[in-house]
Amino acid sequence: MPLTAFRFPFGQNVDERRFGRLTSLLEVIQMDIEKEIAALRPCVERVTDCAAFALEAMENGESPERMSAQIGTLEQNLAIIRGRQALLEQQTSFVDAARAALPRVLPPHGS
Repeated sequence: MPLTAFRFPFGQNVDERRFGRLTSLLEVIQMDIEKEIAALRPCVERVTDCAAFALEAMENGESPERMSAQIGTLEQNLAIIRGRQALLEQQTSFVDAARAALPRVLPPHGS
């Protein structure tokens, strides 16, 4: 057996195939995150509009106790939505960082 006839335990393009799956998965995750971000926008608008109407109703003499409770609930809902938006931004940053790191673990083309 010649000294140059080695069999390596990996095939050609194994890294590209392996990390290609990760790239595809990161794209799916990114699309899911973007869909959720888009779905939250109208929620923020609705909660904000409801709060504005509740404040106006309270200023116009509607039951201050009831309106105050409604406004408190709306504030809680808005805080929950804002927290979710912040988490989604962190997830987007993670996915972006993972994508940016992929070239560091892949061999240069032609190797």
